[in-house]
Amino acid sequence: MKIGAKGIAASAIATILGGVVLLMALGSWQTESEKIPVKFSTGEFAGMANPGDIRGSYSFADVEKNFPVTADTLAAAFALDVSVKPAQDYLAKDLEALYGEVADGTGEVGTDSLKWFVSLFTGLPFTPAEDTYVPSTVVEVLRDSGKVVDADTLAQLEAKSVEPLVPGIVPDVVDTHVESTTERVIKGTTTYANVISWGVTQAEIETILGVPLKSKTDKIRDHLLANNLEFSVVKTQLQALVDASAP
Repeated sequence: MKIGAKGIAASAIATILGGVVLLMALGSWQTESEKIPVKFSTGEFAGMANPGDIRGSYSFADVEKNFPVTADTLAAAFALDVSVKPAQDYLAKDLEALYGEVADGTGEVGTDSLKWFVSLFTGLPFTPAEDTYVPSTVVEVLRDSGKVVDADTLAQLEAKSVEPLVPGIVPDVVDTHVESTTERVIKGTTTYANVISWGVTQAEIETILGVPLKSKTDKIRDHLLANNLEFSVVKTQLQALVDASAP
């Protein structure tokens, strides 16, 4: 029996719709607007949301929906001014814009900092990057709430803590770090030209970004924030290419 073109098209549509329905039933289908982090698939935390998958585009309300921590607690931990906008409306990537680089350019407060806080507050596993810092208010919230009582963990946090924001004041991010062309470490002040000079091609950079690179002299952090891309994620991928191209 021959099946006409219309029959084939109808069959294909039915197959696609059937697949979507099945994925929705299994809880695996997500629309682009949904902010649902992946879940641990094995071990004692299987089935629980993974804080390591929190994205820069997640609002504090999204985090509250997926983890047992309120948006108000997140705002308090990162000393954010809720008179400017409600705690629920802050985005994870706002931390990068507000705090910028810290510790004389060797660290940063950003999305990774939020992942670390959520991990410690909930008891879920997550390993922060070496250059991840938190405001001292994070340490206070974790200690005062009894979520972290281990002396070693508190000492680690205090060693990676910086002064919190002053409510109502948006700090000027001053570039005090002078980029060394021999250092080969990506920081907020690093430009794409630096990365290219370290052996990474423009095509490789654009593959990671997913957008054309219009200016090689742009600072990576500024360019990513302008394009709603997460600095901590892109930095890790670019750094891997830089390390791989080392002479």
